[in-house]
Amino acid sequence: MKTDAQDSQKAQPVSLPYVDNAKAIIITVAINLGVAFLFNRSDGVTYSGVMVDSLVCAFITTAIDIWIVYACLKKMRAKGEMPSQVPENGFMQKLPLDPIKLGAIYAVAFAALTIGVNALILSFFDLRSMAFAPWVVYKAVYATILSAKIIEFCIFRYVQPDWAKAEGTITETEGTNTEDKKDVSLVKNPLPKISIFMEMFGGVTGNIAMNILMGSILGGVKAQADGSVVIFPTTIGGIPITGLIFGLIVGILVSKGILKEMNAVIFRAGPAMAEAAAANKLFSWMPKKKGALTRLITICVMVFSAVALPSIMALFGKSVLNFYQFTVFITAYASLISKPLSYVLIRRCTQPDYIRYTLEQAKSTEK
Repeated sequence: MKTDAQDSQKAQPVSLPYVDNAKAIIITVAINLGVAFLFNRSDGVTYSGVMVDSLVCAFITTAIDIWIVYACLKKMRAKGEMPSQVPENGFMQKLPLDPIKLGAIYAVAFAALTIGVNALILSFFDLRSMAFAPWVVYKAVYATILSAKIIEFCIFRYVQPDWAKAEGTITETEGTNTEDKKDVSLVKNPLPKISIFMEMFGGVTGNIAMNILMGSILGGVKAQADGSVVIFPTTIGGIPITGLIFGLIVGILVSKGILKEMNAVIFRAGPAMAEAAAANKLFSWMPKKKGALTRLITICVMVFSAVALPSIMALFGKSVLNFYQFTVFITAYASLISKPLSYVLIRRCTQPDYIRYTLEQAKSTEK
C-alpha cells in the first residue's frame, strides 16, 4: 500500500488544463470538415488533393487554435492565474510573442509535418485516392490530432516566463502549498523526447513479436522445412479474430496500469477526494471491484476491436494487409484506442463510490 503511494508521488501528473482544449478542437475539426464537404463531396480526393488539403488544414487549424489559446491565457495572465510550475525552454522563448508571427511560424512548421506524415501514410498503404466517406473519416482523425498538438505548442509558448510573468502572475511559491494545486499547476513539455521515440519503437517491435507469435499459433506464420519462415498477409476475413485477441491483451494491460495509478492517487488524497468528487451516472454504474471492472473493460474492447478493425479495412477498400502494413495499422489503432479507454477508466476511478470502496478495501487489507 505504501509503496504505491510513494511511487505515485514520484511522478506528479502533468497536463495543460488552462484552455478548453475540447472546444478548440471541435471548432477546428468542424471547420476543416466543412472544407472537405465544400470541395470534395462528389468524387472524394486524390493523393495530390490530400497534400493540398494538408497545407490548408494546417493553416486553418493554427489560426483558430492560436487565437483561442492566446485570448484565454491573456485573460488568465491579467488575473494572475498563470501556472506556477513550467518547464522553461530556451528555444520556445526565442519564438515571437506576437500571435500573428508565432502563428505564421507554427503554420509553416505544422504544414510541412502534416504533408510529410500524410504522404508517408498514403504511400505506405498504397492509397492513391479515397472516396468521400473514408476521406471524411481520415480527415477527422488527422485534424483532431493536429489540432490537439498545435494547442499544446501554443500553450507551451505562452506559459514561458518571458510572456507569462510580464504582468501580475502567481509566484513560484504560490500554487504549490497543497497537493490539489500541484496537480493543476504543472505544465508538460510537448517537445518530442528520445523516450517518446523509444516508446514508439518498443510499441512497433512489440507488435511485430506479438504478430509473429499469434500468427504461429493461428497458422498465419509457418516455418518451412529449409528453416525459412513464411508470414501470410492479414485478410479482412481473419482480422476479427485478431481484434478479439488484441482486445483481450490491451484491455487487461491498460486496465491494470490505470487502476494501479489511480488507486495510488486515491490512497494519497484520502477521504477528502470522495467528498470533493461529483457523481456521474455515465460512469458510476460500472463495477467497483478491480477484477469485475477489468473484465467489463476487456470484453468491451474485444467486441469493439473485432468489429472496428475489419470495418476500417472495408472503409478504406483494403481487403488484404501485408505484414508491415498490419503492424503499423495495429500500432496506430492501439495508440488511438488507448486514449478514450484511459479516459473512461480514470473517470470511473474518480467517482465517489469507487473512491470510498477503494479506501475501505485498503483499510480491511491493512487489518
